[in-house]
Amino acid sequence: MDSTIIVLLVIGSLIIAGLAFYAGKLLAKLKSQQTEIAVKQQQHQQKIKAHNDKLVDSIQLIAKAVIEQQCELSEAAIRICRLLEKVYLEHDAHYPTTFPALHELDSLLADYPTHAGYKELKRQERMRFDVKRAQWEERLKGAIEAECEQLRAFTP
Repeated sequence: MDSTIIVLLVIGSLIIAGLAFYAGKLLAKLKSQQTEIAVKQQQHQQKIKAHNDKLVDSIQLIAKAVIEQQCELSEAAIRICRLLEKVYLEHDAHYPTTFPALHELDSLLADYPTHAGYKELKRQERMRFDVKRAQWEERLKGAIEAECEQLRAFTP
């Protein structure tokens, strides 16, 4: 064989060996990245589960308090609706259609003054708001209690 052919074969072999080594490094790096991504996804799912578990416990506790008449319906509606908004899901759960009475009372109370705003109202205005709120609660009481029965076993 000619020495030129031998030199070309050696150079070609070195290039192929170099490319094979580089491909091996890239595959190892890819595997490492995929493992890291899987670990991060698992950690993220665990955080979501812990977050949702805390929310579910709170929702179930408030629902139980409503059934045992230890919590006003207005307060329960506001709190439960805010908690349901924070439950992390991969798809829309349509909670307003699942629990319409709670969401209706929550929407009726949306413009209701709270905390300092309520205290700043004159006595007659506060009483007018309280009467209106009591009427809404009375009208929705049965439906809200039924929804709270469902929420005692709530899972997202």
